[in-house]
Amino acid sequence: MSSTMWYIMQSIQSKYSLSERLIRTIAAIRSFPHDNVEDLIRKGADVNRMHGTLKPLHCACMVADADCVELLLEKGAEVNALDGYNRTALHYAAEKDENCVELLLEYGAQPNALDGNKDTPLHWAAFKDNPECVRALLESGACPNARDYNSDTPLSWAAMKGNLESVKVLLDYGAQIHVTNLKGQTPISRLVALLARGLGTEQEEECLELLCRAAGRFEIRRADGTLPRELSKDPQLLARLTNMVAQVPTLRSLARCAVRQSLGAQFLPTAVKELPLPETIKDYLLLRD
Repeated sequence: MSSTMWYIMQSIQSKYSLSERLIRTIAAIRSFPHDNVEDLIRKGADVNRMHGTLKPLHCACMVADADCVELLLEKGAEVNALDGYNRTALHYAAEKDENCVELLLEYGAQPNALDGNKDTPLHWAAFKDNPECVRALLESGACPNARDYNSDTPLSWAAMKGNLESVKVLLDYGAQIHVTNLKGQTPISRLVALLARGLGTEQEEECLELLCRAAGRFEIRRADGTLPRELSKDPQLLARLTNMVAQVPTLRSLARCAVRQSLGAQFLPTAVKELPLPETIKDYLLLRD
């Protein structure tokens, strides 16, 4: 290497501290082509130093690099540290990757941690439709009925996107269906708003059917009796839903809803299995009809 090139490389190296180079390497914004996480940590890079709004562990979860997450945790990264948005690494992992979620939980991550908007990791896993992350969080004690700043639950977050698989997992763990946020919206009305915008597909229709089975009755009006504004844009959908509302729910469907609510927030397939009921009734309770 020429003396000029050596000088340039040394100048670039001095521009960034080891800790800065660490987070740039994790994010694939490399200061040096041969930098790697383990070497930088061995040389003294601080695994808990904040850079901008992020810490290295948060960054590794953002890029869903499970190997890097594990290495950072082994080297002393604080698993429940907050970033500039008051989010933990688990908030980012829940959006992206089940392996990262399980690693963080193994190292003591708090499944019900709140960020600056009172969102839990489960909210984000449901919103991004990562059912395996949803399941891993619930199995580790995440509350299926946690409320954010608008009193929306993870089920509402999943419903507003028509995320069928995440809705299924949440309902299996006892997520409440008859909940309203501060604007009077329920999970069903959140999904209806999506359909009214013309964004519905076969998956969203199936999601609506599942939510209606879990609810026992179909209701789209708010507490004050008004209909979602979005329905005014789709008269055909409004007519269909109005007809659904007019149908009297059966005693059987209301009983199913009542039994599910009485079982509370737990893994319902296990709880229902222990009930002294015929298998056909158990399947009905588990929305498998």
